[in-house]
Amino acid sequence: MSQESSSGSSHYKGFAAGVFSGIAKLSVGHPFDTVKVRLQTSKDAQFKGPLDCLLQTIRKEGVAGLYKGATPPLVGWMVMDSVMLGSLTFYRRLVHENIFSKPHLRALMPFSSHDTDLTSLPTFGHGIAGVMAGTTVSFVAAPVEHVKARLQIQYAADKSRRMYSGPIDCIKKIYASHGVPGIYRGLCATIIFRSFFFFWWGSYDLLSRYMKKNTSLSAPVINFWAGGISAQVFWIVSYPSDVVKQRFMTDPLGGSLGDGQRQFRRWKDAAVAVARERGFMGFWRGFIPCFLRAFPANAMALVAFEAAMRALPLATMAVARSMRRTSPITLFLAALLAFGFLCFLLTPSSSSASSSSSSSQQQRRKNDAATNPLSPPTKPFVKSHAKKNSPPPVVHYQLNNLTSTPDSIANGERVLVLTPLARFYQEYWDNLEQLNYPHELISLGFIIPKNREGNAALTALEEAIARTQSGHLENRFASITILRQDFAPPLASQDEKERHKMENQKVRREAMSRARNSLLFTTLGPSTSWVLWLDADIIETPPTLIQDLTSHDLPVIVPNCFQRYYNSDSGKQDIRPYDFNSWRDSAVARDLASTMGPDEILLEGYAEMPTYRSLMAYLANTDRPQPERVIPLDGVGGTALMVKAEVHRDGAMFPAFPFYHLVETEGFAKMASRLGYGSYGLPDYFVYHYNE
Repeated sequence: MSQESSSGSSHYKGFAAGVFSGIAKLSVGHPFDTVKVRLQTSKDAQFKGPLDCLLQTIRKEGVAGLYKGATPPLVGWMVMDSVMLGSLTFYRRLVHENIFSKPHLRALMPFSSHDTDLTSLPTFGHGIAGVMAGTTVSFVAAPVEHVKARLQIQYAADKSRRMYSGPIDCIKKIYASHGVPGIYRGLCATIIFRSFFFFWWGSYDLLSRYMKKNTSLSAPVINFWAGGISAQVFWIVSYPSDVVKQRFMTDPLGGSLGDGQRQFRRWKDAAVAVARERGFMGFWRGFIPCFLRAFPANAMALVAFEAAMRALPLATMAVARSMRRTSPITLFLAALLAFGFLCFLLTPSSSSASSSSSSSQQQRRKNDAATNPLSPPTKPFVKSHAKKNSPPPVVHYQLNNLTSTPDSIANGERVLVLTPLARFYQEYWDNLEQLNYPHELISLGFIIPKNREGNAALTALEEAIARTQSGHLENRFASITILRQDFAPPLASQDEKERHKMENQKVRREAMSRARNSLLFTTLGPSTSWVLWLDADIIETPPTLIQDLTSHDLPVIVPNCFQRYYNSDSGKQDIRPYDFNSWRDSAVARDLASTMGPDEILLEGYAEMPTYRSLMAYLANTDRPQPERVIPLDGVGGTALMVKAEVHRDGAMFPAFPFYHLVETEGFAKMASRLGYGSYGLPDYFVYHYNE
């Protein structure tokens, strides 16, 4: 065989073995990466630590869940490595020829004056070339990592409930709603992260020089150890920027994509959110699986490379022979893989004190279960626990110990979600299920009219409840109460146009007040900290709705209710305001009320009764929303109304009669005000109403 043929064969075998090496590295490293990304982007209470995250993922999604998002890096690996190493070589030559080969310029460079060999590139030059190569490869890496991260945080075990069926579907949906900028969301964050390649390639050069000078290790072994240690150096200095990058990339894109409300407009916003939520340690969440991933992944890559080189015919490359001579190192690194995996599994997280694993959730449910049918409805009642012929219990509740705080999850605060239900929308229930507030802390209450539509709604609701409450333990709600109205609804039809006719408003809203009060007074238990009024036609909210609203620590707070619709003028999906019952009062409205009779009410959103109030619906900034912006309100809508339970306990209810010429939720805000509680709104935090 000719030398040229042998050389070509060697190149082929090296490329093929490199592919096997990359697959092995991905096979071992990607589960670590999935756990790392989920820890970086999840709420504190979702996972106890790496082991809990791993076990929850396997239990809910199977082993395949650990490899979500593996296709983009598997496909992009060859391209990314080719671009990075090729550009690194080019930039090394570029900076050497134009800067470091010139004595007067070399003398000006930091850490370079002591090295007078003009034929070599100093360590500082390697670092500069690394930054330039990192910036270049970011244009390939950013979309790959963006798609990978979005696939990794899809927690649903049922594929039909996932937003993206795979990387191609993810790219198509993002491109359709946000174009190329959507695909490249996080590019700047990726460039910032990869600017730390300075430390990777700079430390690699330092370590390589030191080992060549002070050890007798072969070149492949030096390359491996220098590469592994320098990679650890890189992760130590760059990890906080990776946390921010992942938070930014997994933030909902919003708009017509329908994945939720965008929280971060800029990289800085994500960094501020991490610092505010978890402090300094938030920038190191998930670091342990990331740090432990490097050597195990490289060890398996080395094992795969050696095996492939031996298996392929005519393996004459010198590097293969060198590796065969260093097989004890390979065995050592394989043992290191097993040790690293055990460390990874057994390492606790800093958030363990504030979160609960699946077993603790189950124990909490058992300990908290009611033991008698007369127990409060907000506590789960398991019939098998009740003893026959046992007397009703005498139970003491210390309401002074009940809290409603900004850190509601950490404090285990119970939330009662109440919904007057005339029609059942599956989208409403799906959205309710995807709320990531611990479900064992959520109780549900429904009140349904006794008519034909109500009967149909009850049937559909009971079917949905049966599926959820018999499914995974983590998805089950603490308790569910269903009431049937003891009075006839004033309107025969629940058609949207009929409901919103001006002449129907007083009688309709007075009846709604009666229904709300019946539901509230029947279900509010002594263990409830918060009450969320959620309309049955709210079909889309952020998964973090409950903790987002409670985090403001306000007595009454309401987000802005919008509606998605097809805009025939632009030919695209668009959004528009829906709920006009959240407002700041005006002098005109007060003057109008002063002329009204005792049984008349003010109405909002009707041209026949101009009040000139400032409507929160029109105060939204849809172009550059600030979801945490808070404004004071005098009237509130009830589409997604969060109320501290103490406000209701102190007497604030929904007046079924004109109260200062206001009824229902607007009258409730006035009553809360008279009791000394303020009402507030989030004009840039959106929930979405069903479009009939």
